[in-house]
Amino acid sequence: MHSIMLKNSIDIFELENFIEESCVEVKLKNIPDFFEIHAISDGRSPLAHSICFLEKVEQVQLDSSVVFILSEEIANQPCIVTSDPRYLFIKFLEYIQRSYNYVSLPDGVVKGKHITAFVHEKAIIEEDVFIDQDAWIGAGAVIKKGTVIGKGSIIRENTVIGCSGIALYKSNHGEVVRFPHLSGVIIGENVEIGANAVIVQGTLKPTVVEDNVVIGNLCNIGHGVIVKEKVWMSVGTLIGGNCLVEQGSTLALGVSVKDNLSILENTSI
Repeated sequence: MHSIMLKNSIDIFELENFIEESCVEVKLKNIPDFFEIHAISDGRSPLAHSICFLEKVEQVQLDSSVVFILSEEIANQPCIVTSDPRYLFIKFLEYIQRSYNYVSLPDGVVKGKHITAFVHEKAIIEEDVFIDQDAWIGAGAVIKKGTVIGKGSIIRENTVIGCSGIALYKSNHGEVVRFPHLSGVIIGENVEIGANAVIVQGTLKPTVVEDNVVIGNLCNIGHGVIVKEKVWMSVGTLIGGNCLVEQGSTLALGVSVKDNLSILENTSI
């Protein structure tokens, strides 16, 4: 599910405050005074009691429990009408990011470090991180908010897990804004990630590296990527955002994969 859960619900009054702050022309339509928002979701698969956006009005799945940010009103559908829905959605994500009231770790995961895990004294571990038993974190590594490190996994020196990627959008009025990354990174069991690698956090869904994966030095894994079990990536591999690398695949030295592509099971590149 592509969604971010909120720790505290947002009511219609706070939504109105956000709209006033956004300084763009916006109209609230068909939203009851008692309405509460509990999550942010992808408009293509909206979650009940969430807010989301769609640029194409014809893609809307009518649901009175969802607030859509749209370019035009739909009868009886709660929505926020604006000329640039993606821009307003980005501004809403920024608003949430500033308030720090969203859930960064997966359901059922509690922040903390297992007693058997090793974290070098020169590593940086942010709040809301879980490090499981026998994991090993090297000097200079940075583990950002919302990261899960599985059992026996190795994160070598100077690697960054969970930083924001570059996802830019130019609004209708010419302003360039960065799409906020609110989700985290899930690293499975017995994963090895080499030195100076970067694993970017997800936007609305986590970036996932499953069990028994090897990622070499100087690799970059983009936001929302899913790397399945037993994948091997050599030095300098670059994976663009929202790619899928299926189980057992091998990516050789310096391979670059563009955004939104799928690599099938047991493929060698």
